[in-house]
Amino acid sequence: MKNLLLMLLIFVSFSTTAQFNKGRILVGGNVGFSSTTSKSKFGSSSAYTTSKSSEFSFTPQAGYFIIDNLAIGAGLNLELTTLKPEADVFDEVSTALLFQPFVRYYIKPGVFFQGAYGIGSQKDKQTYQDVTQEQKYGASNWLFAVGYAIFLNDRVAVEPMLGYKTSTLKNKDADSKSWDSSLFFKVGLQVYLRD
Repeated sequence: MKNLLLMLLIFVSFSTTAQFNKGRILVGGNVGFSSTTSKSKFGSSSAYTTSKSSEFSFTPQAGYFIIDNLAIGAGLNLELTTLKPEADVFDEVSTALLFQPFVRYYIKPGVFFQGAYGIGSQKDKQTYQDVTQEQKYGASNWLFAVGYAIFLNDRVAVEPMLGYKTSTLKNKDADSKSWDSSLFFKVGLQVYLRD
């Protein structure tokens, strides 16, 4: 049993090092989903739910290994967020599209660190009874994540990632700025092409 585990570890080590060589191209993307429930409590009263939101993100991307283990590239980050206050006062739907360059560094046998900065726009639609209002924002975000490339074969890998993201929205017309930060979990699929 020990010999079998040792042979498997050696095979995984050798098979994953070739994927990160200089000149290779990676193409793929990731998807993410999060759901948030916001609650409040005042004094000795019971906690109550103030709102619920869901976020779905999709990021197709492509990159190039400029040296062994270091890839640079870019992607398009599409986010869709819905917010529903518990008081049922209004509904809000936000869509954002950001151009997102990234840098990714691999350590053996497939662990990687990725940093990215995105810039683009976001549109919010708020509906109260039958009245809909729209607002547009300049949007930016930066993120840092750690992930692992689980190779299904020589070229295709499933890549779970855990990270931290900060997002900023600016409305020039209203001279306003807001920001938030969050932890995230995403799962990606990458194809490692030969040069």
